[in-house]
Amino acid sequence: MFARASLSAHIAPPQFRPRLRRQRRGGILITALAFSVIIAFLLAGVGTFTISHLSREVTESSYSGALDLAEAGANYELRKVSVNAGNADQFSSTTQSGVTYTLGSGSFTVYCENTDGSTPWVAPNDLYIVSTGTLNGVSRTTKVMCKGYASTAVGKYAIYTMNGISTWSGASLTVNGDVGTNGQLSFTGSPGVSGTIYFNGPSAGWSGGGSSSYTQITNSQPILWPTVDQIASAKFPNSGATAPGGLAFLATHNDNAKASPAIAGNTITSSTTLVGPGNYYLTNISLHGTSTITLDNTKGPINIWLGPDGGAGGLTFVGGTAAVARSANPANQCTVYCATVGGVVLKGSSELDASVYSYNTDILGNAYGYVDFGGTPAVYGQVLGNTVGVHGTVTVTWLQGAVNPLNYENYTYYGFANSWQEQNSM
Repeated sequence: MFARASLSAHIAPPQFRPRLRRQRRGGILITALAFSVIIAFLLAGVGTFTISHLSREVTESSYSGALDLAEAGANYELRKVSVNAGNADQFSSTTQSGVTYTLGSGSFTVYCENTDGSTPWVAPNDLYIVSTGTLNGVSRTTKVMCKGYASTAVGKYAIYTMNGISTWSGASLTVNGDVGTNGQLSFTGSPGVSGTIYFNGPSAGWSGGGSSSYTQITNSQPILWPTVDQIASAKFPNSGATAPGGLAFLATHNDNAKASPAIAGNTITSSTTLVGPGNYYLTNISLHGTSTITLDNTKGPINIWLGPDGGAGGLTFVGGTAAVARSANPANQCTVYCATVGGVVLKGSSELDASVYSYNTDILGNAYGYVDFGGTPAVYGQVLGNTVGVHGTVTVTWLQGAVNPLNYENYTYYGFANSWQEQNSM
């Protein structure tokens, strides 16, 4: 009893007892904070990934769009030079670039260059179109090789006459290829023309005899051809080592000594072999009977230049089997350029394995130059003259010649050749 009383005496009343605080823990708060930090990092990562992906998508879209713009520039330029090659966009040495055009939210800069990399491009040569497309600061450049393709106005001319009236007679005349003229054609009989007859320009058409049985195409523009003088001057300019240029230069600088036998006095009257590559200057060629000129073009093309301007000489094969025969490679072209009023005359059963170009002008600008066929000659090449007369059993078979019209581009459309490449691609 004493013990209980003593214990009770030591227990204080409730109001005097100290309060015991409940112990509170912060673990849940720390855990929540940690999860919040993790979620924040995850959201930041997702945001960074989304922004990076979007940025990459924009860059790739611009990269792809820049190429589309570059190709659009090439197509634009092809159309432009096909309409008029004289309006081609050219490289500027001042700005070191081409011409820039805006397309949508981007642009392209385009120019033409020759296939050797030189500028400006000169029609109707093959060309490269260099086009740079730019979109959102991203640029890509393409380089496309292109070439001209003949339109329906330019045929594979076995015979072409520039002016005047060309009279053809003989039912056995055979032309394997097309016929074209800026002037008038008159047919007696019905020559066999396997191709198309082209009447180019307002002065072109039938004069006297003709036939509606031929396939015919009429064009409003005449085809303009260079004169022999212009061709010679382009090949041998009046400057530097080739002065005084043209036929005057060829008269003293030619390959006559390479002939076998060597040509003396700029005249051929007996059998001779001309070796290519070579430029032979002659004032007269006159072969009869079985005399021949052999064109040994194994190693290169052969050009025969008949001068001087307005000279009386020319090229005449009469009787027998007189011939200018090609002995080797048809890829190396052989061409007879006639600047004389004597023209080119083939009679008998002669053969000519070369193209004939007989068209020139006098000091007043009057055109002259003729080709006249009689008997049973055969020509393998092209016959191009101011006038062309055909009489008898004549065969002319088209082979591509070396001369193109001056306004060839007006009858040409340009398209892809065989090379497309991106410049500085990654």
